[in-house]
Amino acid sequence: MEVAVLGAGNVGQTMAADLSLKGYKVRLFELPEFAKNLGEVLESQKIELRGDQLNFKWFKNEGVAEIDAVTTNMKEALEGVKLVLISIPAMGHKTFFERMIPHLEDGQIISLFPDNYGSLVLRKMLKDSGVKVIVGGWTSAPYGTRIISPGKVDCMVRAYRLRGDSLPSKDWPEFLKANKDLPFLIPTKLEHADTVLAVGLENPNPIVHVPGAILNVGAMEVSQREDVLGVRKGEWSLYKHGMSESVVRVIEAFYNELCSIADTIGIKLLQYSKEQFYHKHTIMHESFLAPFYEASPIMGIKGPLSVKDRYFTEDIPIGCVTAWRIARKFGIVVPTIESLIRLGSAVCGRDFFKEGRTLEDLGISEFGKEDLLNYLKGS
Repeated sequence: MEVAVLGAGNVGQTMAADLSLKGYKVRLFELPEFAKNLGEVLESQKIELRGDQLNFKWFKNEGVAEIDAVTTNMKEALEGVKLVLISIPAMGHKTFFERMIPHLEDGQIISLFPDNYGSLVLRKMLKDSGVKVIVGGWTSAPYGTRIISPGKVDCMVRAYRLRGDSLPSKDWPEFLKANKDLPFLIPTKLEHADTVLAVGLENPNPIVHVPGAILNVGAMEVSQREDVLGVRKGEWSLYKHGMSESVVRVIEAFYNELCSIADTIGIKLLQYSKEQFYHKHTIMHESFLAPFYEASPIMGIKGPLSVKDRYFTEDIPIGCVTAWRIARKFGIVVPTIESLIRLGSAVCGRDFFKEGRTLEDLGISEFGKEDLLNYLKGS
């Protein structure tokens, strides 16, 4: 089976190697302006996959993978491929999709890791293209993984749970069928979320990252210059050093506001118990459980290391601002989310309200509740 992997960051390179080592023919694509992410891989077409890859099915896939094609040519990446896997920063969705759409072919299935409301953006942009494809996405990436250097990746943990849907939801059976047997999802519980809007709202990254990063920004910045609170210079980790009871109370309030948005619209989000929130790594633990680990293996992930990190520059304008705009549209007050956007804008010296995604970008600005649900579900 031929698969296109679009985006050559941490997840994209891991995904390409993972699939290739299991016999898939993989075409790995990166935009020309980000070809530096590929380094020597562009010529060698080889990626080394290592790491503990912790998971409950003890599935491990390691070695040097020979990628069938590594390219910065979108047409070459997509031509004749049935399944297209996308893992790119959400702030780049529109630019990426603009270059992708002219080369899409009828019958292709597009899967976003994570979705980050990207399915809505892509479906809006496809409206006048005439191409017939299936589009959907997932709440998170399938790994906790990092590039050591271009062509060498360290996969620490494989996702325990991913929730997803297609747009519209009526395409879910075909979308799931195309994804569920991929080798990198062998250890992962795949669950059906209540529309792609729920997939976006349930994404744990903004829920955990934004309160954690903003409320720990002082210690984070000081740690880049000197030891702080026993943490060596440059060794700051949000999950290891930044999660406290007070921070988690804000995370819980954030999620409760998301649930209010969903309830008002008429969709359901994943429900967490109090105990799941007040775990060492709060609800992120539920996506990346691992055997014999009281705390999730993601505690080994360093960062954020500056206010230019995606914990700020992506999770606020995409994760927070999108939810805030939906809330405003339906008359829902979300003081925690709004406060975090305002604080994040001040901390970063930017206006995330202006930078963030709009409902026009998502193609849902004109919908009332009933029309929105019909659009999401395809009924």
